[in-house]
Amino acid sequence: MQIYQKNSYQQFIAKSFVDSRTFHVFLYFCTRYNYSSMAAIQVKDKLFELFIPEDKILGEVQRVADQISNDMRNENPLFICVLNGAFMFASDLIKRLDFPCEVTFIRLKSYLGTSSGGQVKEIHGLIEPVTGRNVVIIEDIIDTGHTINQLIHTISKDNPASLKVATLLFKPEALKIEISPDYVAMNIPPDFIVGYGLDYDGHGRNLRDIYRIKG
Repeated sequence: MQIYQKNSYQQFIAKSFVDSRTFHVFLYFCTRYNYSSMAAIQVKDKLFELFIPEDKILGEVQRVADQISNDMRNENPLFICVLNGAFMFASDLIKRLDFPCEVTFIRLKSYLGTSSGGQVKEIHGLIEPVTGRNVVIIEDIIDTGHTINQLIHTISKDNPASLKVATLLFKPEALKIEISPDYVAMNIPPDFIVGYGLDYDGHGRNLRDIYRIKG
């Protein structure tokens, strides 16, 4: 992944300034007005542009956490985080809940490159019993609906008391299966995105903001 990290990006920008004093004034205003996010990055062979900054993401995560708290405070829910993509969303979401709950993980894969192949392979299965439990699946993104539909079908066989879905991102225009998530942080257009846990061929998960592929 080829990305301008903060220090190297500053070095790159510094070359555009005549003297160091002017450059440090520029850095002051960048810090003062929170211009730390990079407008464009390269991940492997693709260019991406800034789409959703971190502060917007966390604001929407808080809103979802408030909704879940109102609905499930007395139900001791079991949250199932779908790895790998949902790990950041799950972490930020769960620590904003102030009531008893349990967290477990399942690992699925359906993406090849920049498109969802529709073939879902279960890599790491669910261990905890869900029969009679109030279950919430935590997803990073729902686009075609194939992945979450298969997971709902699989978990429903074990007769949970209730089964809900919380997703960070939802692409209604990309759906091929009718799915209505219970909790949605953000609706987005059908662009390929990376960052905040989402990857392009394994790269870009560590980015704090969300970027979308350019043109």
